[in-house]
Amino acid sequence: MLKKILKKDILRNKVITITLFAFILISSLLVACAAGIIIELMGASDNLFKRSNAAHYVQMHSGELDQNAIDTFVAKNDMIKDQQTLEMININGANIFLGDNETSEASSVMENAFVKQSGDFDYLLDTNNEILKMSDGDIAVPIYHKQQYNLEIGDTVRIASGDFEMNFTITAFARDTLMNSSMLNSKRFLISDNDWSTLKAGLGDSEYLVEFQLNDKSQIRALETLYQNSDLPKRGTAVTYTLYLLINGLSDGIVAAVIIFISILLLIIAALCLRFTMTATIEEDYREIGVMKAIGISSLDIRKLYLVKYVVLALPASICGYILSLFVGDIFTANIALYMGSSSTPVWSILVPVIGSALVFLFVILFCRLILRRFKRISAVEALRTGSSPDGKTAWKGMKLHKSKFPNVNIYLGVKEVFGRFKMYGVLCFVFIVCSFLIIVPINILNTLKAPEFISYMGAGECDMRIDLQQSSEEDQQRAVNYIENDPDIEKYSALFTSSFKVRNSDGDYENLKVKVGDFTIFPLTYDDGKAPTSENEIALSYMNANELNKHIGDTLTLLAGDKEQELTVCGIYQDVTNGGKTAKGILPYQADEVIWFTINMDLKEGIDLSAKMTEYSEAVYPAKVTDVNEYIYQTLKSIIDQLKITVNFAFILSLTIALFITAMFFKMLIVKDTPQIVIMRSLGFAAWNIRTQYISRAICVLLIGIVIGTAAAGTLGEALAGALLSGTSSIQFIVNPIVTYILCPLSLTLVVTITIIFSSLTINKSNTSVIDSE
Repeated sequence: MLKKILKKDILRNKVITITLFAFILISSLLVACAAGIIIELMGASDNLFKRSNAAHYVQMHSGELDQNAIDTFVAKNDMIKDQQTLEMININGANIFLGDNETSEASSVMENAFVKQSGDFDYLLDTNNEILKMSDGDIAVPIYHKQQYNLEIGDTVRIASGDFEMNFTITAFARDTLMNSSMLNSKRFLISDNDWSTLKAGLGDSEYLVEFQLNDKSQIRALETLYQNSDLPKRGTAVTYTLYLLINGLSDGIVAAVIIFISILLLIIAALCLRFTMTATIEEDYREIGVMKAIGISSLDIRKLYLVKYVVLALPASICGYILSLFVGDIFTANIALYMGSSSTPVWSILVPVIGSALVFLFVILFCRLILRRFKRISAVEALRTGSSPDGKTAWKGMKLHKSKFPNVNIYLGVKEVFGRFKMYGVLCFVFIVCSFLIIVPINILNTLKAPEFISYMGAGECDMRIDLQQSSEEDQQRAVNYIENDPDIEKYSALFTSSFKVRNSDGDYENLKVKVGDFTIFPLTYDDGKAPTSENEIALSYMNANELNKHIGDTLTLLAGDKEQELTVCGIYQDVTNGGKTAKGILPYQADEVIWFTINMDLKEGIDLSAKMTEYSEAVYPAKVTDVNEYIYQTLKSIIDQLKITVNFAFILSLTIALFITAMFFKMLIVKDTPQIVIMRSLGFAAWNIRTQYISRAICVLLIGIVIGTAAAGTLGEALAGALLSGTSSIQFIVNPIVTYILCPLSLTLVVTITIIFSSLTINKSNTSVIDSE
């Protein structure tokens, strides 16, 4: 009997059943995918770091190095388990040619270093996470370059400078815990010991990695403080295990967070749909419920009868969602598999997504039980007498038709119906708000990341072209400045020097602070609070540094400039997603030989060809990196941008699918519910197309309200969400493409909803004419 009831109910409401099944399935799919991404990210990252025996603290250094002083430091500190110093050969991109590319890496923002395999820890691994062993003539290329240039095993790498030339064959692609992410602009190529010695003798400058492993990773901060307060080599960037663990997982972590957010919104939509569907079903079966109560069937038993349907619906939907996630999940974890390999905990990779899908099923059932509690309030006598619930009938409100001056009667009646019963249409409106939000926010985030203006969120002012020199000599710096000053095509420029200073933290200890020194009024960036430093006693802090040092505008901090303590006033706080989000800007005295980075921002005069000027400067200021702002942003944020493109496409298709299914379900039920009113209108002479126009008007009216609110929410809540996702930012102001955001996105939703409502309302012709005839 129960089987017959279920079969009859499903066949009677096919569209509704399919829609609810689809929503529960997609919710289960997304939750399982998000759980899978998080577990895979954590497991793969843990496995990679274990197999490579990653360093816990790394200090980069350019210049002379006293290993004896480092050995003495190690001997005095019991917290240190092991130490090694690795030498890298930095090769300018202009001397590197990858694969069949005739163009060098001169325009790449990446600093390319050639190394031999580590002796004790911090190993470079192949794509099977095995320690690489190189033969003469072979080379292991970073994963980043494989992805950037579609390189394959057997391709060549050529290093050429004047009469010096070396050719290598790619035999492997290297995973590097220290320099994996595109957000880190240094990459290591692995070659044999003999080739490395030949390369060192012929070309390149040496840079050192002073690496430490500790007995306890919780003491990393203590070691960093000790090292930075010592006289040991530190002309370069210092990175910790925690920092590069965070950066390695940032792009995939953002995708997981976005999917979790989408799945939560989808569950809310599913819950609202369930409530609407169950409420409508109860109204439709109100008299039958009264009969069952009258013959002695308890509310609990009736509730169980209705609950079985949703158990039968939710259980296979949740299972199908999980099974589908096993295939779809590979799309989202492909980047993890490429850069890190597989998880070391395959059991958890299966179990946690199963738990996620099970939670979706439990949520649906518990929500259904909550709604079905209303059976307790149904009176058998009232149900048999009226045949409908007391709140099932709502009067139409608003201005009367005969007083309306609206030119089209059908459109007027449709709009009037929406505002007269907005409590019911509110469910559909909320769905359209969510759909608009889900489409617009990912598109706006992606557009913002790709826009030239995003350079401001990277702690720099917007400009046409930039020159970067790392650990450069004073002669190279001055040569670049002199060339610019004599170039009539340059509108303006600003030379900035990044050096490491010591700042006193809240514990009274000194720690390193990278400060960019120069004139920050020429290419101003946007400050969250305050302004750019304009005197030597002012400093601007990045958002993360301000939080860590617990500083606000007007506060002072103590900085060691040279050997002198200097009290500086915090004049500005800005956002920066680079270098772990920890930077500062000031006008301070610095030693030319201690400059870590040298950057020149430039604007060209109107009409000057940017591409030709970049080519000119690549030769003129060699070995500097010359890039335009768009390329600099893309290369630095490539992994995040590539992952977001997948998310944008997924969110767009998902939102249109949601709009289609919900519109079909909602108006299918509404047309059935409005049958008596439709019959009356048909008897008064309204044609089927007139009534169909009214329903289309209702849908478009609700959609327009949803799009307006959704777009507004995307510009407020969406910006806050984007700020929370990107490390180093507090909030982001979207850089919007108005044609896409305000025209194409709403148009896509409108088209899908209109086509859906046209097909959904075709039943008006058949079902309601027969009702008239029978009467």
